[in-house]
Amino acid sequence: MYQFVWPIVFILLPLPLILRQLLGASNSSSQNFSGALKVPFFARIQKLSHAEISTKRTMSPLLWMLVWILFVVAAARPVWIGNPIILEKEARNIVLTLDVSGSMEEQDYDIKGHSLTRLDMVKQLANDFIEKRKGDNLGLVIFGSEAYTYAPLSPDTQTLKGLMDEIGIGIAGSQTAMGDALALAVQTATTVPEKARIVILMSDGYANMGAIQMDEAIKIAQKAGVKVYTIGIGSDHAAIQDLLGFVQINTPMALDEETMTRIAKETGGQYFRARTSSDLVKIYQLIDDLETTKAEETTVRPRKEMAYYFLIMGLGIWLIAFGARRRA
Repeated sequence: MYQFVWPIVFILLPLPLILRQLLGASNSSSQNFSGALKVPFFARIQKLSHAEISTKRTMSPLLWMLVWILFVVAAARPVWIGNPIILEKEARNIVLTLDVSGSMEEQDYDIKGHSLTRLDMVKQLANDFIEKRKGDNLGLVIFGSEAYTYAPLSPDTQTLKGLMDEIGIGIAGSQTAMGDALALAVQTATTVPEKARIVILMSDGYANMGAIQMDEAIKIAQKAGVKVYTIGIGSDHAAIQDLLGFVQINTPMALDEETMTRIAKETGGQYFRARTSSDLVKIYQLIDDLETTKAEETTVRPRKEMAYYFLIMGLGIWLIAFGARRRA
């Protein structure tokens, strides 16, 4: 549909007719003196100069009126407005917090018959999780002996997947600074609206490094209103290669499930244990279901300015008529 931003401008449409009437009345009063001056040899002068003095061509009144109408329409700023388009944007904002310490090199996961390290398994399934987060803001914090914001919150899932693929074992040190990681993830999450601050903390160990104690990190999360979901990574078995290939053996776990359960409970989240790759897939899906929020709907209507079309048409007609007059 078309609308005019300044429709009041249309009151100027009859202005040329009004001026013509006023000027016409003024000219008629002076016509009484039109015959006062006579030039008997006017025709001879006209022939000598080859000028059409008495028959000077002017632009057609209809063309003048058309040009005026086009200019007035342009001044009224016509705009084309399209049909309403509803844009939906999820309100979820998620900071993935990933342990990349030396213990994540343990090969105790299996995907389609292939043994994977804990880190490779987490990266592969995390990328699938990221791929489905269209419209969400996601960030990434990695930690070992130190904690780093590897990617700030952003809806750019493709860039985040690329950064995830670059992560390697020990990139942040071989220890586990879980308290520092949680505090940093909370800080990253607080750059978004409070109603949607979520941290997913994944680790296979226990806090044995860092400047921030776990009690302090939990209080920071509580104060910021950040909900933390914790995932314990690691199978009850380890894959060891012998002459016959890989075999599974029972191994003791260094995972501090008590602390991870406490983190989740005191921040309003949940703790999950991912013993297998299928467990982690289900955990991601469960978190997705738990954190389903109503999408924010924004209605927009495409808008295009049309004034310059009428202005160009008016100028074009005027220039064509002016050029024709000069050639005449």
